Amino acid sequence: ERVFKFLWIASQEIYTCIRTENFPVWRYCGVGIIFSYYLLFDLDIKLAQFFDSEFYLEPNSYKLALTLFTAASGLIFFGFEKASSRMKLTNRLQKAFDYCDLKSGGLYPSFIKDEPIDEYVRQMKIFVPGIPLQRFKDKKIELEAHFNVNIVKMFEEENDKTRINMVYSMRDLPTSLLLENAENYVDGDIPIGLGYGTEIKINLKDMGHMLVAGQTGGGKSNFLKTVTSILCFNNTDADVHFLDFKEGIEMMALKNKLGSTQKNFHTKDGPEKSIEYLGGLIEVLTTRLNEIKRSGAINFDEYLKKQVGAVPQVNTEIKSAVQNKVEKLKRLFIVIDEVAEVYVKSPVSTTERKTKAREAINKIARQGRAAGVHLIVATQKPDSQSFDQTVKTNMPAILCFPMPSQAASVSVLGTKRAFDLNPEIKGRAIYKFGPALHEVQTYYFQ
Repeated sequence: ERVFKFLWIASQEIYTCIRTENFPVWRYCGVGIIFSYYLLFDLDIKLAQFFDSEFYLEPNSYKLALTLFTAASGLIFFGFEKASSRMKLTNRLQKAFDYCDLKSGGLYPSFIKDEPIDEYVRQMKIFVPGIPLQRFKDKKIELEAHFNVNIVKMFEEENDKTRINMVYSMRDLPTSLLLENAENYVDGDIPIGLGYGTEIKINLKDMGHMLVAGQTGGGKSNFLKTVTSILCFNNTDADVHFLDFKEGIEMMALKNKLGSTQKNFHTKDGPEKSIEYLGGLIEVLTTRLNEIKRSGAINFDEYLKKQVGAVPQVNTEIKSAVQNKVEKLKRLFIVIDEVAEVYVKSPVSTTERKTKAREAINKIARQGRAAGVHLIVATQKPDSQSFDQTVKTNMPAILCFPMPSQAASVSVLGTKRAFDLNPEIKGRAIYKFGPALHEVQTYYFQ
């Protein structure tokens, strides 16, 4: 019975990791795959002939079976390793619940399942009849010490208080992070945050646009202020516009830091000025695209190269003067805090002005990268009622801070991963590019 249970758990672990695309293929299967190719193409025979050796396998059903087994050996080893860990975990659970006195009427909580969320984070589900969630939260420190993990979050199943989910991490991230060497993020680079063992940064010039989402107080505005500062300080040949729909609340900190020193920092306070500015961007984008086309370039990067290359080879002072005259267009970074205000009904702006602003955002999302115009937009929940979904599809980089529900997380990331974050850790987020998800601690705005 124990053997059957072990094999069943192993198969579950293999299936779950493949389904969630979390299986580390080369770590477990690399050697097996290489050796199976060695057998499949009869390289052992060729090698034996080269060294005049008799140590090789004749092509037959035995060799074919060995080849298939070798190819799958990493997968099997992975399943066995995880099954062994899970059975040990079940035994440790019993001891932990006994140590923490988490039982009701002499009955201990029973294990339901434990599955990976990503490489370092897992989610355990347990059956807890008669034991309230608060008792588990009160014993959080003891449970962490017993399992040697960091419990990120504990929550009940919807409409079922007998099932509790524990999201836990086998590695830790800092809960507060100051940005050092800010001057290193040049030429469109922006810092996302620190992941498990590595820093994550992106280049907005290459990426095009970025979406930032999350519930109030999670860290969106802090991230926007940090990124705006980096773009202003390290891209002096570009213009950075910060549009604040919060009536200037977030703007004050940026103005205090950038307003008097950074000539490339521009602000629009409040909904009315922000919407008016957005509406004017349609004409700006059209003009930029026409200018790029007129120069014979296919995008903004090529346009800049052509402008520099068009300057005659004259003395340095004359060359500098001519170059400044030729390079009419600057790269444009537009940061929008609470973009949902453009899409909801409001007495502040007319329907016509808002429609024009929406059209501008949509056009920039589609054509802005080629014109050297880049968006970073933030909103609490980018669902169809508060955000244009065609704009969202043109934003390959997504940073999502804690979400209040699984549905809200799915609307941003396509998974419930942001719901699994601990909302008490300010600045904790999930970064998504393509199918890959990374938990990160973002930097604190100084």
